[in-house]
Amino acid sequence: MALSRTTKLAYGLGQIAETTKSTGFNIFLFFFFTQVLGLSGTLAGLAVMIALVFDAVTDPLAGYLSDRSRSRFGRRHPFMLAAALPLALTWYLLFTPPPGLDQTGLFLWLTGFAVLVRGAITLYYVPYLGLGAELTTDYHERTSVAAWRGFCGVCGAALVVLLGVPVFFPESAAFENGLLNPAGYPLVAISGAVLMAISIVVSVWGTRANARMGVNPQQQATLGMLKNLQHIWGNSSFRALFLGTLLVSVSIGITQTLNMHLNVYFWGLTSNNIALLGAGVLLGWPAGILLARPLHRRFDKKPSIVGAALVAALAGNIAVVLELLELFPAAQSAAFVPSILLLLFIGGAASGLAMISGASMMADVAQQHADASGQQQEGFFFSAISFTGKIAAAAGYLVAGVGLDLIGFPLQASPSTVASEQIDHLALLSLSAGVFALASACTYSRYQLRQPTNPALAI
Repeated sequence: MALSRTTKLAYGLGQIAETTKSTGFNIFLFFFFTQVLGLSGTLAGLAVMIALVFDAVTDPLAGYLSDRSRSRFGRRHPFMLAAALPLALTWYLLFTPPPGLDQTGLFLWLTGFAVLVRGAITLYYVPYLGLGAELTTDYHERTSVAAWRGFCGVCGAALVVLLGVPVFFPESAAFENGLLNPAGYPLVAISGAVLMAISIVVSVWGTRANARMGVNPQQQATLGMLKNLQHIWGNSSFRALFLGTLLVSVSIGITQTLNMHLNVYFWGLTSNNIALLGAGVLLGWPAGILLARPLHRRFDKKPSIVGAALVAALAGNIAVVLELLELFPAAQSAAFVPSILLLLFIGGAASGLAMISGASMMADVAQQHADASGQQQEGFFFSAISFTGKIAAAAGYLVAGVGLDLIGFPLQASPSTVASEQIDHLALLSLSAGVFALASACTYSRYQLRQPTNPALAI
């Protein structure tokens, strides 16, 4: 039976919390601690890596506990609601370190509060993903649920990028780039905390009627956590998603660490231009999400995610390659903004399609496992994928952070003071992400599940 739009919207709104955290980390956190506060790239990368490893290790635990939870409020909702206040508080403190901290103090502050933020989001997000897999058993309705989640996530990212960057970091005579102004980061802290808390509470309240859907006491997990992991590793489709996520997450970690450095130093963009170009990705994501369901029906899910991974890898790196070869339109030319916007739109569409495809495919794998074993372990499946993604992204962050120090990239530097040779090295470092993205497409091709030829046999 199809879910109501109200239920899918309420569920989707919960994605805003995770997207706000992720977008804030990707855009602001590394840049803030290195270029505004002066923490070395190696220490910043190490801090983020430690937080991600902690986050990754706790993911399977959160999935395991929520799978086994029994409550009149359901398996997922108590965990989701319990995370709201800790997430908001630790997020605020992360971006408001006390003044005067030295390198050790900055490293400990970043490490400690990044760990706490990621721990709080794990407590919320792993059960949240498990809830999404339980809302429906229909093969194509799962794509619709994932699409609503994706749309709401785009809206959250839009609030952070299109409003946060130009509003909190306006251009001024005092700073060559608005993002170098430390006064904007406490605003990121308080606005993000409020937005995430509201997102969680609204999603929990809006899906309360579905809290106990999919709960069958006879099918709840009974195996230990390590036994669970050994059991699901035998599923070839799970392995394909697991390894594909590992590779693409290394790519994402490198890209996210260096993206703001590229915007400010390689492309020479102002904060207003960064927000404008961010619209390319944010417009592309909904396009990819809208394409997911018809592409899944026409070509199925595996070809969709493989094609999306290839396109995203190409779109995400070709502009840098062409600029290094002096073949890309100059930043001052009329063709520059449209060219960048087009590539960002294509990359965003491919990323949106890949995200929806991956989430829908994992729900199918979890259902296949439940049918074959009699064990409902949606939370554990999603947490295992999240685990590998975060471990791999941690490696990407560390590689990028150490790479910045190896190329001698200066800290707290205005764009005009950085040597062109160092900027070129920064660009070359960023291209390493493309290798991992291309490899992920090959791995996703090993996925085995297919669309049922008879609708009555749909999972």
